[in-house]
Amino acid sequence: MSRKMRWNHIVNVTIALLGLLSAVSGFLLLIAGEGGYRGGRNPGFHAVILGLSRHTWNDLHVWFSLLAVAGVVLHLALHWTWIVCVTKAWFPAKPRREVAVETCPVE
Repeated sequence: MSRKMRWNHIVNVTIALLGLLSAVSGFLLLIAGEGGYRGGRNPGFHAVILGLSRHTWNDLHVWFSLLAVAGVVLHLALHWTWIVCVTKAWFPAKPRREVAVETCPVE
């Protein structure tokens, strides 16, 4: 396996795991009910979900999501040459000239 393929695999798996963690933490926050102190009228304000406070789950959710977005940006950077090549093939500068997709580097 080439070095580029190995990095691509690592980035893809990382994005998938972070996306899953973001989805799970978001679901836990959803089923935990509304947050906020509300002048002391919210019984769920001090809710503990799977051993962590609502505030901690919220922080984890934000960080998982931000890291997943950073992973997607890295993924796009790794594939930028291929993206440009395929886009040029879809929208050629001159209608008479065809850009062969086969000339694009395989990602």
